Amino acid sequence: MYRGLWDFINRFMDRSHAVSVFLPVMIIGWTLAGVLAGIMVCSFAGADLMGSLAEIICAGGYAGIILGLFGGAFFLYRADM
Repeated sequence: MYRGLWDFINRFMDRSHAVSVFLPVMIIGWTLAGVLAGIMVCSFAGADLMGSLAEIICAGGYAGIILGLFGGAFFLYRADM
């Protein structure tokens, strides 16, 4: 997934600007994935969605930071640029 997004971004811009687009897209993508997963789990579990919205958004933020920012940075560190 990381490689596919990196190659897609590099098709439309040069490598010096690609990092500036890659990391925010990764953060936003993982945050949205975490929030949507939390909403689905709470919906299927029958929990009060509005009552647990703060915890869902917090968990989505952690997913964005850990998997998006740190995962993207580790990918760029290991990538052959």
